[in-house]
Amino acid sequence: MSVLSAMVAYATVRTAHPAAQTSLAILGTSLAAGGALSLNQWWERAADAEMARTCRRPLPAGEVSPSLALGWSVLLSISGVGVLALGVNGLAAALALATIVIYGLIYTPLKRRSRWATEVGAISGALPALLGNAAGGDVSARGGVALAVLLLLWQMPHFFAIGWKHRHDYRAAGFRLLPAVDRDGQRTAQWTFGYAAMLALVSVAGWSAGWGGVIFGGTASVAALWFAWAAWRFLRAGQTRDAAARKLFLVSIVYLPIVMGALVVESFLAR
Repeated sequence: MSVLSAMVAYATVRTAHPAAQTSLAILGTSLAAGGALSLNQWWERAADAEMARTCRRPLPAGEVSPSLALGWSVLLSISGVGVLALGVNGLAAALALATIVIYGLIYTPLKRRSRWATEVGAISGALPALLGNAAGGDVSARGGVALAVLLLLWQMPHFFAIGWKHRHDYRAAGFRLLPAVDRDGQRTAQWTFGYAAMLALVSVAGWSAGWGGVIFGGTASVAALWFAWAAWRFLRAGQTRDAAARKLFLVSIVYLPIVMGALVVESFLAR
């Protein structure tokens, strides 16, 4: 999804993109994303062994050695940043490096220390949209900036829904994420709805301010209101919170491709 968000932003920048540059942008972003995720799994190999949903990953299962995994993570990360620096531009490479550092070296260890880790991790999830802008030659292009803001807000309800579903795993692994430390789920649901409501407000306000036409602005607004409704049902669910979390998670998965698709369609029709 990080690669896809970067390429959506890249595609909406209104400049000519040579085929070679596009290929290098996709390659560099993919390598960097792989490096960040591999570093995350290397760092959390002991915690992953404690959780039912992750204990069969290659590292906790003993299929890959920690030293090999770390070397692979570093190789992917350096390769991704290098490809972007040499084949695209320095700003895209810097944003890729920032994504790796925030996700792999700050967010990952912070999960055991603070309930605010999800918010920190959301920054690394939003940066690829700006990376796509930078790779396209205009880091301030409206499409990518709007997508970065939506991604920043979307991630908390999305991950809180996942976290609530797997809260017992997270507690067993020693994670201090909000769903793990919130025994009845009320605080998790309140924060979830707050972020979803903010996403809806930003979407509608952005459309009203001219940050999107009927296709993107309208679609993003309607989708965000639907997302907020699912978060509201999660908040009001009480004893059925597990089922509501699953529905919210499914809505979050559908939301993002719809909004990204609308952004690309509107961008190309405007050319």
